[in-house]
Amino acid sequence: MASSTMTGSSARSRSRTRRWVAVFAAALAIGGLTAVAPTAPAPSATAATSAPDPDDSRPIYRFWSQGYDNAHFYTLDHSEAQNLHTKDGNWAYEGTDFRVWPLESGTCPAGTSPVHRFWSSAYSSHFYTMSASEVERVRTTDSNWNYEGVRFCSTQSQSAGTTAVHRFWSPAFRKHFYTANAAEAQNLRDNDANWNYEGVAMYAPTSGAGSAPITGAAAPRVGCQSPALPAALAVKDAARITQLFGGAGALRDAIAAGRADCLPLDDPALPWVVVNKQRAISPLSYTPPSLTVPSSSLVDGGIRSDAIGSFEQLQRDVANSGAGRIALTSGYRSYATQAAIHRNQVALLGQVEGERLAARPGHSEHQLGLAADVVACGTNGCGSLYSFAGTAQENWVRDNSWKYGWIVRYESGQSGTTGYNPEPWHLRYIGVDLARVYHDGGYHSLEAFFGLPAAPQY
Repeated sequence: MASSTMTGSSARSRSRTRRWVAVFAAALAIGGLTAVAPTAPAPSATAATSAPDPDDSRPIYRFWSQGYDNAHFYTLDHSEAQNLHTKDGNWAYEGTDFRVWPLESGTCPAGTSPVHRFWSSAYSSHFYTMSASEVERVRTTDSNWNYEGVRFCSTQSQSAGTTAVHRFWSPAFRKHFYTANAAEAQNLRDNDANWNYEGVAMYAPTSGAGSAPITGAAAPRVGCQSPALPAALAVKDAARITQLFGGAGALRDAIAAGRADCLPLDDPALPWVVVNKQRAISPLSYTPPSLTVPSSSLVDGGIRSDAIGSFEQLQRDVANSGAGRIALTSGYRSYATQAAIHRNQVALLGQVEGERLAARPGHSEHQLGLAADVVACGTNGCGSLYSFAGTAQENWVRDNSWKYGWIVRYESGQSGTTGYNPEPWHLRYIGVDLARVYHDGGYHSLEAFFGLPAAPQY
């Protein structure tokens, strides 16, 4: 049975936006009728010969995570629950949920039947069912779900000492949700159109062995569930946001796995903003609040204040390395300037080829103030963009720019992802910590880095 604390958290969730409603459906949100087809057969259950003994039942521990798509996770394992509570800041303990009978030497106790489990990485959720026909249908018709076997036992019919566990499905969230709390179930049925009631999934015992308590201080909440995150987001403090996610690697992983809905990838004030042919700058009129023209610049367009220092250090270090000097030949561009560049390239080369060289206005990283086109310079002056490839400066920049928070945004071989011809001169600032993760992970586009779809066309 759901505890009063769980009822409260669920009620709060239902009163919020649709995104918060998803809290009900996630990690162990037992669901997914459209499902997968792996291999191993289910363990056979002992034939029910007598009524199950409620004293043998055990409680399910319940957790909630905003970071994992506002998920609930349930476990019968006290040690797992204790570990999550004290060591994993992604999960908040909510109490015990409905009860089940554990397997005994791989089979279900007399009078109970197996509850089968599936996992979907696509939906980031588990799905539980007692229906043998549903198990077969899911295993043979839907590759979204992987069969994981029988995980515990329950009953398919109601008897004294049992209560119904209700099942819901949300097409919007692609999750199932199960609850033994009758009031919670009725509230969903009456007040939330995102959830379709599917009936009783199983019957759970209302009594049995007591649950071992969860003890110790909870691990500090991280990422989207950190209480300090809203304040950091409000002031666009990228360093603090990264820290609250547990570091640049954890931040990247959360974004790529879809566990960072609270963290916008379209905020131009943040260094990890992604702009491409599918993702316009928002607002289209965006202008960086502060721009500085770096030394050795050939243009007036500057670089944003949070990136200028690292760019100038990069300039100094490439020169000190003996590779030669580099100069900025294009930094910030306004929407109007980009519109003119795009118009000229399309007029000269046609729509398809022109847009492989020039972004449409509102889709250029240069408008962020976080992009730098560089050229190689020597005793006889500076070359053009198109003579940068193959120079000592280009080799040095390609191998070292990540150390300063800059990446080569449009690499050779990535046109199918980025939609642009290779531009070894086009550098993009994402911050020193994220750039290190980008480099060490062997990534070659921001789209792949953040788990975003390719954007070769508008």
